[in-house]
Amino acid sequence: MHVHIILNPRADRGRALQLKDKLLEWGEGLGRLTLETTTRPGHAAELAQQAAAAGCDVVVAAGGDGTVHEIINGLVSGGRQDTLLGVIPIGSGNDFAYAFGLPLADPQVALRRIFTGAPQPIDLALLTDDRGRRLVVDNAIGIGFDAAVAIEASAITRFYGFVAYLVATLRVLAMHYDRPQLTIRYDDQVMQQRAIMMTIGLGPRTGGGFLITPAARHDDGLLDTCLVDPVGRLTILGLLPQVMKGKHVTSPHIKMLRHRQVTVESDAPLAIHTDGEIFARLQDNVRRVTIMCLPAAIRLIS
Repeated sequence: MHVHIILNPRADRGRALQLKDKLLEWGEGLGRLTLETTTRPGHAAELAQQAAAAGCDVVVAAGGDGTVHEIINGLVSGGRQDTLLGVIPIGSGNDFAYAFGLPLADPQVALRRIFTGAPQPIDLALLTDDRGRRLVVDNAIGIGFDAAVAIEASAITRFYGFVAYLVATLRVLAMHYDRPQLTIRYDDQVMQQRAIMMTIGLGPRTGGGFLITPAARHDDGLLDTCLVDPVGRLTILGLLPQVMKGKHVTSPHIKMLRHRQVTVESDAPLAIHTDGEIFARLQDNVRRVTIMCLPAAIRLIS
């Protein structure tokens, strides 16, 4: 079995690069192992396509959620879903890896599991916006407040991971945040309301520690949605500790739904993140998105 690692040297604030030689050393005796490092945004997707085309059996994302996101998009867009996916979580959030119980603090164990673990089919999602852009998502899509937090977190340099998201959440709370009027089509059901946030989850966690869709699974062919009413700042602050534990689902201010496809239309531009990566800012004027579950779209070694 030929395992090819794509390492993001900037993951974990640049500390991931220190693992390059160690990963090759740890892989000796396990099987055929090769490794490349990325040099720019989007490079991991290109390298994944090339590795799959060259006949590699497993393409491994060594980095954080952004690296996983790029590699999956590279494999799917290149028609290489038959290539197995592996993950060595060495990023700051690692929400995708968390969903599968992958080792979050031991890259050596994670590498060994890629050679000894069993592949399992996992669901992905396809997002299409009103500008014709299409993107594959592996963990979560955030619309509104959730996306504003991701945008704010991307500008924070002093902290990283969950702490950066927590600081960003408090900053967004202190500023103005929108409550757009949404028309939401869940499969055959239509709902209209104002909302501050909508998160569509394939996995349970986002932001490095927020269990927004705690019951979400990658093997049920469904999307889990958390829709938050247009509540005030104090209510949001009260909900934060519950969200960290996934206990917010019984709040009267929150609607938890499960469906195969959802279309969101807004009377105002939407901020959107995909797997923590910024997909749309308000100035992009995206007002309509459709998210469709792609059951068993790729296989992960876990």
